[in-house]
Amino acid sequence: MLVYQIRWVYGVIGVIYQGLAFRDPVAFVSRWNFWADYVLSGLIGNSLRIAAVILALSSVYLVWRQQKPFSSISQKVALAILFEGIYYLAILPITITAILKGTAPVLMSAYIIQIPLVSLFLTLLSHKVWHYDKLTQANMLKWICISSLAYLIGIWFNNIFRWFDMAASAGISFILTGITSIGFLSTIITLSLSLVFAVTGTYFLLKKKNETFSIKLFGIALIMLALNLVIYILYSVITNSLSFVWLVEIWPITVLGLGVGMLRGKI
Repeated sequence: MLVYQIRWVYGVIGVIYQGLAFRDPVAFVSRWNFWADYVLSGLIGNSLRIAAVILALSSVYLVWRQQKPFSSISQKVALAILFEGIYYLAILPITITAILKGTAPVLMSAYIIQIPLVSLFLTLLSHKVWHYDKLTQANMLKWICISSLAYLIGIWFNNIFRWFDMAASAGISFILTGITSIGFLSTIITLSLSLVFAVTGTYFLLKKKNETFSIKLFGIALIMLALNLVIYILYSVITNSLSFVWLVEIWPITVLGLGVGMLRGKI
């Protein structure tokens, strides 16, 4: 995710620099789009996400490599989660603008579902993690599961509605014939299976208290999530549309190794 976000911030800074070269800094776009898209969403939102990734990686290092207790890094983790939630909120103004203009209405409706869903639960989770102690550990685990499901549901809507948006502009036959149908069906199958395994894993963890089995289910959910991106990238290579890959959040592909480790009982 770090590389993915740095790439976006680098591009946004370049656009803002070009804009500032004009006598009117926002002459090359509408004033609202400049501040909502390039500054708020592009620069501030993505910068917060980079900070979130750095905080998360440093926390993982402290816990796994230096054997620090979670209580010592809980506030760093809470900030990382909060920054991710704010990142999604930063996308909201430009998303509303796109809907009002009729730009990619189907895809934008997915963002309207994803943004409040993800940002709300991440904000609530960050509060729980910030006030973590041994007495609230079980409650925090419940919120981690719920927030993870909300995040995954958001990914489901975003990716599947992206295909529906293509169908709305090019016709339903576009996503049901040829190589495109493989990409469309693989997205529905892999992400739906990921959600099913995640829900089942949450049930076995919270209701059945079967931690070992639930971890394996969560591992399969992560593998399905990553597999969706692997297939999408292969589809993009075959259809010569690799340049559009950056428009999709491809960073979840990195959870493939984590999922395999959880499935094999190594994590």
